Amino acid sequence: MTTPDPARFGDANGVYCRFCGATPAIDMDFRAHRGMILMMQFRKLPGPYCRTCGLASFRKMTGDSLVQGWWGPFSFVFANPGTLLLNLVNRARLAQLPPPIPGAPSPPMDPGTPLFLRPHILGALVPILLVAFVFGNSAKSSGSSSADRSSDHYLGAPSTTYTMPTAPPAPTAPATRGATAAVVGDCVRDTAGDLSTDQHPKIEVVPCSDPQAQATVLGKPMGANAEAECDSKFPNADVVLTHKTSYGNGPEFTTFALCLTLK
Repeated sequence: MTTPDPARFGDANGVYCRFCGATPAIDMDFRAHRGMILMMQFRKLPGPYCRTCGLASFRKMTGDSLVQGWWGPFSFVFANPGTLLLNLVNRARLAQLPPPIPGAPSPPMDPGTPLFLRPHILGALVPILLVAFVFGNSAKSSGSSSADRSSDHYLGAPSTTYTMPTAPPAPTAPATRGATAAVVGDCVRDTAGDLSTDQHPKIEVVPCSDPQAQATVLGKPMGANAEAECDSKFPNADVVLTHKTSYGNGPEFTTFALCLTLK
């Protein structure tokens, strides 16, 4: 173990890293976001951090968000940019710390290669390419001639066929309870796979005694700030699933969130 330099003791600030026990440290969180089309997942890795462990956590959580965070309308426009911005602000705060004093109980985490040298940085191209695609199509559409536009109504008027049932539908089994019907205290499972890793979970309420139960509902806040309430009121939640809906062709909005703790 490296012997601490007495001259470095002036750097100690009385805060110790959660991961290695070194000082000086700063109390902050690094976050990651995953977009799942109509649902979202927020993850948080709380401190305190020394400079080395904080850098490792920043690179891991931000890299995950760059790859996984864009896949949903609300995630693309609001949630993931906000998560990345918050991580960058905390990264700047972390950079003001002196190096950790040697001799901590555990070795600091390995920060690894810089984020811009990891393949995750390619995820930053997703919003750039999408915006370029949208503006490119808009420019192409606005530059078309009036003669070309004369036939647009034939292309843009979809036909809809309605088929009347010829016989009463056959009796079906009672419908299972999904995410909308879940209440606090219910146990749920992901019928599509592992709830902790699946990007497109399909939630089903099951008895808590069922060996297939994967998580318990800690809370179910409603409204546009549901995911934020999960984060503030249920900090022990392992997974946050956000349900979104829309009316007609209008924008999507959050209806509720499930704050889940894994079994």
